[in-house]
Formats: sequence, C-alpha cells, structure tokens
Amino acid sequence: MRQYRRLGTIRDTRYHARMSQELADLPPARPRLRIWPAALAVLCALAIAQFVAWQGRTSRDSIVAVTNERAYERSTLLHLERLLSRFKDIEAGSRGFLVTGDAAYLQPYEAARGEIPELLQTTKGRNPAMPTGMTWPELDELIGQRLALAARVVAERRRLGDQALDVEHLLDEGKRVMDRIREVFKRMEAAQGQRIVAMSEQVEATRQRASSISTVGSFVAFALTLAAAWLVLRERRQRIALELALREANRTLEVRVAERTAALESARAQLSRFAAEQERAIEAERRRLSREVHDQIGQVFTALKLILASLPRAHFPPGQAEALDRALEMGIASTRRVTAALRPPLLDDLGLAAALRHFTEELGRAAGLAVTVEVADDEHLEEATRLGLFRIAQEAVTNVLRHAAAAKLEISGRRDGAAYLFCIADDGRGFDPATMRPGAIGVAGMRERAALLGAACEIAATPGAGVAITLRVPLRQNAAGAPADQGRNENTAG
Repeated sequence: MRQYRRLGTIRDTRYHARMSQELADLPPARPRLRIWPAALAVLCALAIAQFVAWQGRTSRDSIVAVTNERAYERSTLLHLERLLSRFKDIEAGSRGFLVTGDAAYLQPYEAARGEIPELLQTTKGRNPAMPTGMTWPELDELIGQRLALAARVVAERRRLGDQALDVEHLLDEGKRVMDRIREVFKRMEAAQGQRIVAMSEQVEATRQRASSISTVGSFVAFALTLAAAWLVLRERRQRIALELALREANRTLEVRVAERTAALESARAQLSRFAAEQERAIEAERRRLSREVHDQIGQVFTALKLILASLPRAHFPPGQAEALDRALEMGIASTRRVTAALRPPLLDDLGLAAALRHFTEELGRAAGLAVTVEVADDEHLEEATRLGLFRIAQEAVTNVLRHAAAAKLEISGRRDGAAYLFCIADDGRGFDPATMRPGAIGVAGMRERAALLGAACEIAATPGAGVAITLRVPLRQNAAGAPADQGRNENTAG
C-alpha cells in the first residue's frame, strides 16, 4: 500500500508543478528570481545531517557489538577464575583430609571434582586465549595428573589412616603440578585481560570518531542552514517588490486554485478507490492461490501418503518408509500453513471470531501467551470488513509476539450503534507514543488497512502498561436501516 502513497505524492507534485508554471506565465514586474542557491545549501545540509545520522547508527552498532563481545570475554575470564578456584578446593580438601583425617575436608573436594569436568568443557567452548607454548591437550594432561594425585592422597589416607602422613611426597608432587596449572591459568587470564583492554580501546576510539564526525558535520550543516536562511531572506525582500504586480493576478489565480484543488480531491478519491480495488484483487488472488494449493498440492501429498500406506514395508530399506511418511506429513502440514496464511478458511466458513481463535490459539500456545477472543456481532460485517479486521489483528498479534513480551492478549469486537468496535489489547512493555517512528511499518500497515475500511484507528500506549488498538468501523446501512450484510442475507433468504 505504500506505493499508493507514492502515487498520491506524484499527483501532488504534478499539481504544484502546474501551479508554478501558471505563475511563471504571468508577466513579472522584474526578472525571474533564483532560489536554487538556497535549495542547494539546504540539500547539502540535509545530506550532511543524513551522513552524520548514518555514521552515528553505524558507530552505535559497532559499539554494541564490541561491548557484547567484551562482556563475553569477561564472562570467559570469570569461568577461568572459577575453574582455578575449584582446583584450589581440590588441593586444600585433599591436604586437609590427609593431615586431619576429618571427612569435612572432603566436601569441597568432592564438590570440586564433580564441577571441574563441566567447567572445563564450558571453558574450552568459550575459546579463551591460550598461552604461547601450551595447548589444551597439554593442559588436560596437567589437570588429569593433579586430580589423580589428589585422589591417591585421599585413597591412601582412607587405607592407611594416620600412617598415610608418610605419603607427603604425593603432596609435593601435587603442589608442583598445581603450580604449573596456576602459571598456565595466570597467563591465560593475562591474555584474556589483554583482549578485554583491546576491546575497550576499540570502543573508546569508535566513540571519539563518532563524536568528532558529529561535531564537524553538525557545524557544517548549521553553517549551510544559516547560508540558506540568508539566501531565503534575500529572495523574500526581492519578492516583496513583485507584490503589487501579483495582486491582480491572484484574483484570477484563486479561481484556478479552487479548480485545481477540486481536481486534486477527485484524483485522491480515485486513488483511494484504486487502492481498495487493488486490495480486493490481491485478496481474491490469495484466495485462488490458497484454493489451488489446497486442491492440487494438498491432494498430491495425500495421494502419495495413501500410496505409501498401501505398499508393503518389506519393499523398503529399514527406516525408509517411516522417513517418507514423515516427509509427507511435513508436506501436508506445510500445505495447510501456506493455505491458512494466504486465506484463512475459517474466516469464510465460520466467521471472524472462529478465524481469530484458530489463528491465535497455536501462536499463543507456542509463545506462552494467554489469548482471549471475545468477538460478537460479526455477522453485521461485510466480507471485506471481516477480512480487513483479520489482517489488522494478524499484524497486531505479530507485533505483540515480536516486541511486547506480554503475558496476556485480548481481542474483542461488538456492534456499537451504527459502528463496529474492534479492540486489541496486551499487557506487555508498551512504548511512548511520542517516540514512535511515524513510518513504523507495522503501525502504518494497520492504519492504511483501517483507512481502506473507513475506520477510525486509535493506538493508546503507555510504557510498562501495554498497548490498546481500537478501531471504529462504520456499518453500511441499506434502505431499511439494517447492516449491509444482514440485509443482503435476508434478501437472499426471501
């Protein structure tokens, strides 16, 4: 539908171009004025502002990416420290148990032995900086030696009792291995710290570069804006001299403006009708494609499934029949999803309420969202209106799932006099309407569809309190005062 807005802009541009041409055809009291220097200055200022904004976005994205990576590296450093701490628990626990024989020393020892394999695997997966001359297999060997020595110390103490104090050579050997492990971890932590410092320096350099570009660009854009303002003021002084000559021409021009305005309004009305016709044509094509997919591709998958079911399993290699059956089931499910996306069948068969319940039920269950649909009086709606409200609800539900982090979603609809009131509300994080981008695709799409229905669209949002979208759709009346669809159904029944 954005193409329709572009068409409208083109028509407006042509209209103003014709008006400018008619003004130019009037006999000027002085030579034609030039405004292109001011326009050029403004364009340059806008270009610089756009460049500064783009550079700012690029720098921000770069800073965010490096900051996230730095946080990841810091987390890796914490994993290294935690892993080394567990080795210290191994050393202290085994030594304490050897000297005292107190089983309380074995609690941190046993806990550390249980956590070290998982911690070691997790640390490897985070790919920390490995010191020069050391590899993971070598470090694994050192770790294995240290764990084995600690296990021998504990086992000897349990077997020999107080006589196990004579195996202090095992402690000395364990200390030697532990010192090597400490040295490796110290070098790994130092290398990891260097990574973090380098990333911090990169973030700071990016910030300084962005600040410099923003300062210089803003200054140049401001200077160009001042130059454009000066040129505009100079042009204004020159135009004042033409005022007397233009007064008489304006009398005729006002009539022309009224005529052109009427023509423009007529063109806009035609454009709106064209947009509505295009929307109907698109939906008709969707319905046709949905029917073709269901009738052709769906039947092909179903026939293949029946053929497969009729064939003896012995004709297939082991597991191949089941794989084919699963593939056909996936094909049938995909066909149903495509059919429902193109044209929800329940909308035509059971109405708006059933279609919305079917659409939201699966999405809500998958996303953990409690959805309530209370739609009544939808028999008063025309087919195009029901479809338009369904598409708006689709867009709104998609936005809720993507951005709202909501726990509950309510969709309601009822007749309210000569209009139909349709509301979609969630309890998500909401947003500040003042900061919402005017060209946001989701909101713009809902407003455009509401405009095609002739409906008033109101979006109420509060940060932390969710969003409520309310549409008030006028019900078209027939001569008897009943809604259009109801009157048409009664006539058909008669």
